[in-house]
Amino acid sequence: HRPALVVGATNAADVSEAVMFAARKGLNIAVLNTGHGPTVAADADTLMITMRRMAEIAIDAENHWARVDAGVRFGQLVDAAATHGLAPLPGSSPGVGVVGYTLSGGASSTMGRKYGWAADHVAEIDVVTADGELHSVSTEFESELFGALLGGKSNFGVVVAMKFALFPVTSLYAGALFYSGEHTGQVLQA
Repeated sequence: HRPALVVGATNAADVSEAVMFAARKGLNIAVLNTGHGPTVAADADTLMITMRRMAEIAIDAENHWARVDAGVRFGQLVDAAATHGLAPLPGSSPGVGVVGYTLSGGASSTMGRKYGWAADHVAEIDVVTADGELHSVSTEFESELFGALLGGKSNFGVVVAMKFALFPVTSLYAGALFYSGEHTGQVLQA
């Protein structure tokens, strides 16, 4: 990727300013939440917004909620929630971004069978739209945009934060067993 400009956002106001600047200059916008690659190709006619510096986490242990900025990775969130006996519905890697994973649906390999998709537990999304305005959307406020963000991941605005449910977890058993090919017969029999 070779964007025309990279903006290292630290808050929603930075994102809003970057979006308005891109509009004035006729630039496309690509978003890089946590390092897995921008939402669209970032070339010479693109302003890329990186969210790495937006990594605030707020846990409401009593109500089992978390609010995270767009740069938060699951390793950070799992550690923060675990101190309260809670857990999100994480992906398989601590380096995966919470917002991008969740907006893609969020199929948790460890807790998904019990609780479903991570996107089903989102309560509120803070998003900067193409006009540079910050919106707090939910099922009650701007519900069409809320629904589009949960299924569409991008093209509807730049998500800067998200609020979603956490789940009580006192113990978790997960993992895989690997056997050498020479033991195939014994393994299948067992």
